[in-house]
Amino acid sequence: MRNALNVALFVVLHTAVSATLIVAEPVLLRISVENTEDHVQTVALRAFAQELSARSNERITVQLYHSGELYRDQDVMSALQRGRIEMAVPGTWHISRYVPEVALFLLPEFYGRGSEFVHRVSDGRVGSRISGQIESVLGVVIPGPWFDLGPAHLFFVDGGVRGYQDISGLVIRVAGGRGNELRIASLGAEPITVAWNDLPAYLSTGQVDGVLTTYETVRSGALWRYGISHVLEDSQYYPQYVPMIRRTFWDRLTEEDRRLLRDVWHETVPRQRAAAARGQTEARETVIREGVRIEQLITQQVDAARQRLIKRQSAMAAELGVPPELVDSLYDR
Repeated sequence: MRNALNVALFVVLHTAVSATLIVAEPVLLRISVENTEDHVQTVALRAFAQELSARSNERITVQLYHSGELYRDQDVMSALQRGRIEMAVPGTWHISRYVPEVALFLLPEFYGRGSEFVHRVSDGRVGSRISGQIESVLGVVIPGPWFDLGPAHLFFVDGGVRGYQDISGLVIRVAGGRGNELRIASLGAEPITVAWNDLPAYLSTGQVDGVLTTYETVRSGALWRYGISHVLEDSQYYPQYVPMIRRTFWDRLTEEDRRLLRDVWHETVPRQRAAAARGQTEARETVIREGVRIEQLITQQVDAARQRLIKRQSAMAAELGVPPELVDSLYDR
């Protein structure tokens, strides 16, 4: 009888120890981003990675790959689906070709808007609906609010642009997003999508006349070295980055680690958004010191341009596949 009890006790203890070992086994979380090492997005993700690794006692081992070392952001969602990485944080302009609802943020209503307007949408009921659609279509989990980049403006290599009357026929690079292309075309220019890593060559060889981007991105890539000489400061749209974790990886995590990951992400977002705002201000000062001239549009010019663009908003939304009721929700109070 005693031998039987000893055997039973051994089995119970062995099972418990084995279960503990399985739970404690580290998992690898690889994050791929396209931005450079010192970009505000990359810096925030590095802090997130370090905090998550430390607070999980290294149960979650995080490896952050920047500068498109693994994938360009336009390819990163496919890499998630194939199981090549566990996490990515691509820009809204890349996601819209997979999930048309995301193109809402590229519509004319967002032209000239600041962070308060954008956050009211992305952090609210509309943003929650869009995040749910992203999760469903791409097989991912979105652990919390989106990162900020900041207002995107039109930067040029020729100093002759003083307003939209001067951009007719110019070739403007966009990072992606059909909505960005339609908006640029509506203003009279010719949009072309060029990946970040290829942009210096396009600028140096005169294949593009301008770039739709932010001060922070110009600073991180030192684009004045490739000919960028001035900017039409018009806040074309407000780029954000959407965190995505592969669903199959998420399902492998314990409930404790899922909760920890969400907590760390939620704690990271306010710091990242504040750093993004500071970064844009500091980057603006940097590009001025580097000789980039700023052409500021006054409020009346911005409002007039928005109203001009909004006349095409319904047609643009239809072409982009944004449901009309989603557009209408922007005006709900």
